[in-house]
Amino acid sequence: MLNLLTAERIKLARSKKLILVLAILSLLPIIQAVNSKMVVNYGTELIQAKDTVINGATGILMMEKNGLTVLLVMCTFIGFFIGEEFQNGTIRNALSLGRSRTHYYLSKLVIASLLTLIGVLAMTAIGVISFTSVLGFGEFAEIDNYSLYVIKTFITLYLLILANVSIYVMISFLTKNSSISLVWSFLYTIGTGFGAGIFLETEHFKQVTYWFTESFLFYSDFAKTTDIAKYPEMILVSLITIVLSSTIGILLFNRTDLK
Repeated sequence: MLNLLTAERIKLARSKKLILVLAILSLLPIIQAVNSKMVVNYGTELIQAKDTVINGATGILMMEKNGLTVLLVMCTFIGFFIGEEFQNGTIRNALSLGRSRTHYYLSKLVIASLLTLIGVLAMTAIGVISFTSVLGFGEFAEIDNYSLYVIKTFITLYLLILANVSIYVMISFLTKNSSISLVWSFLYTIGTGFGAGIFLETEHFKQVTYWFTESFLFYSDFAKTTDIAKYPEMILVSLITIVLSSTIGILLFNRTDLK
């Protein structure tokens, strides 16, 4: 397992995909901070319920503000990261050396998870710094213990995104093709992100919406105490999604014939 992770790290370090992903996630908060400053200069007042991040203190919500972008960037990266292994036949090199398919699958999941963590850490930190520079650190309404809130919010948001990353990894291993993986990952992202919201309009199936982690990410207000109280539920749904998707992905990958 450690040898696989080392090999993945070396391959990724030489990949332009890594630089592209980190560049997008790092530049985005800077652009948004400058844009927000320009909007304020033109006399528009930023409202957190609408703009999500309005100063340095609310910069911790960069993951929520850019949730869809992060998911699309990661599903694109994962689609190529794993799909090319099948298309180029390099996956057979690792497996021919006696590596376990389960370990191979988990190594890809771990690398994708670590890249996601590094990416959202950079995005959040740069977001806090950028918005503090142009709009001041300010304050966070209704939050008494800011430090504790920051830790809980970051962990919760990261797990919500990680749950989707695990789905993308599963899809990539099942499709074994970058293009097909991208199509299905996009459809999953859009379908569960916006399609699941249809259930909110019904009385009896309203709770079905929150069987999907993207629903929490897109429809929750992480600045409201009522939604903050749902953090344990968000974490539970995220962990269940990660375990189920990984288990299904590993079981089906172990039964897949490699040509």
